[in-house]
Amino acid sequence: MDRQKSNKFFVRLLLIFIIHFIFKIGDQSINVFSDFTIRGTVFSLYFVIYWICAWYIAAFFHRKIQQKQKDSILNKKRFTFLLFLFHFTFGFLASFLANWFYRLWDIYFFEMGDAWASVWLLNPEFTMSLLMIYMMVFSIDIYYNTSIKAKEDQIQLEKLKRENTLAQYLNLKSQIEPHFLFNSLSVLSSIIYTDVNLASELILRLSKILRYVIEKNEFILVPLSEEITFLENYLFLIQTRFDEGIIFENKLDKAIINSSYVPPSSLQLLIENAIKHNKFTQDKPLRIKLFYEKEYLMVNNNVHIRDDMENSTKQGLDNLIGRFLHFTEKAVIINKTETSFTVSMPVLSKEHYERFNI
Repeated sequence: MDRQKSNKFFVRLLLIFIIHFIFKIGDQSINVFSDFTIRGTVFSLYFVIYWICAWYIAAFFHRKIQQKQKDSILNKKRFTFLLFLFHFTFGFLASFLANWFYRLWDIYFFEMGDAWASVWLLNPEFTMSLLMIYMMVFSIDIYYNTSIKAKEDQIQLEKLKRENTLAQYLNLKSQIEPHFLFNSLSVLSSIIYTDVNLASELILRLSKILRYVIEKNEFILVPLSEEITFLENYLFLIQTRFDEGIIFENKLDKAIINSSYVPPSSLQLLIENAIKHNKFTQDKPLRIKLFYEKEYLMVNNNVHIRDDMENSTKQGLDNLIGRFLHFTEKAVIINKTETSFTVSMPVLSKEHYERFNI
């Protein structure tokens, strides 16, 4: 049990212990402040253990309902009503059972049948008092946890912004640095007199690349469809330069493309890394494949490492891994063999996009 969970447990335990005194004092058959009695001790143990278990059970199902809300397209009002209905129903049943078990134990173990004979089985005063306290305490607990979660999300968002700032730097550097522009302009100069149409297309694609890098890197997430369009423009320039030395295959279904989101320039980063780290020719081309498998977007390429890339810093990959950790508990998976290199990125949904792109 980590420190935060331990602190939460002891706070809940203390609160329940204090509440139990209210009911213990109200029961005139239990002398709270003078004689020690086995019955009074059993009541205390029963009350505290029963309600600490009930609290954790209610919290467990509360989280499950909240998770369903994140995965559903239904509006928040319906889930708010569902949470209220759950807590009211659970609180009433837990309160009634607390009264019923206490009644049974009192009758069979402490021979208090005469005292309970005139009390209705529902025992509305005891049951409704417990229900009101349950609803009040859980409302405070939900408010407290929501406030803590909001603060954690704000801290996470600030960290993500810092990560994104570094990502913008890496992407801008890779796109605007002199050798990239020089290589693109060299390709342009070599074809401008021989293929005017291709030269015009290259200029258009280059302008779209620079516009995307400058504009979209201000976002934390972008639609996968826009990222792929950007990637196609980037590959057009690369393949114009290397001709058939690079072969790219997009195996993604339209449904995945239209419903998924990624950090900006994440796919381009992986393609650029593959090109930068490997040797390739028209006879032995670099084959890059983009596909979907088991809720992951996967980029795979064959491996023929360049001799001067053995001491790579992997700064771009580390940054990409760090950015995904802000959105999901699923990690970016890197699988390297002697013949292939695969990066698997968790699929991010519209809920992730709406959460961070306000």
